[in-house]
Amino acid sequence: MNTNNHKITLDLGDLARSGHVTRWHSVRTYRDQTLAEHHYMVAMIANKLAKDILGESISDNERLKLLEYALWHDMPEIIMGDISSPCKNRIKQICGGKQNPIDQLENEVAPWLVELKKNLKPELVWIVKLGDLIDAILFISQEGIGKHAEIVKQGLEKSFEDKIQEACRFSNQFDWSIAKTILNRLLQNEDHQIEMERYLNPFL
Repeated sequence: MNTNNHKITLDLGDLARSGHVTRWHSVRTYRDQTLAEHHYMVAMIANKLAKDILGESISDNERLKLLEYALWHDMPEIIMGDISSPCKNRIKQICGGKQNPIDQLENEVAPWLVELKKNLKPELVWIVKLGDLIDAILFISQEGIGKHAEIVKQGLEKSFEDKIQEACRFSNQFDWSIAKTILNRLLQNEDHQIEMERYLNPFL
């Protein structure tokens, strides 16, 4: 069998597997995060970012496309797994400006996702990326174990700051610093379950 021309394209039938495909393979954590959980969190955060940063400038149709992209943006991980950022960066260095094989593989397994991203306004792509980074920072802050997890968190925070600066340079009509406010609110938030338990039991 000649496998050189054999391509696998993800479709709706692969969606269920996102419920048990896990992330953070190279970082020690208290629990696993599934791809489905990540997609849900990014979609919810991106929706909030869009409301607070873009306001009335985003149409209902654009919001739907934003949510669709957020809910699917890492689907290639079903086949490829969660490749660490250092590995991705090293591969880019090795390629030296030539076509990145990771990008090529993602294009093959999810061409519809590449097309969806291509048709989004740049500010919507930044919104999803910021949501992606916020979820990553939130998860590793709460679930990360040890020095390595702390180093990874610092790297994610640097990437978050860089992405905000990039968005400011190319789309300065919006207040992208709002993303920092939302991240801080999530990091400092005490959930309503704890609030309810304290209300029911004042000795807690």
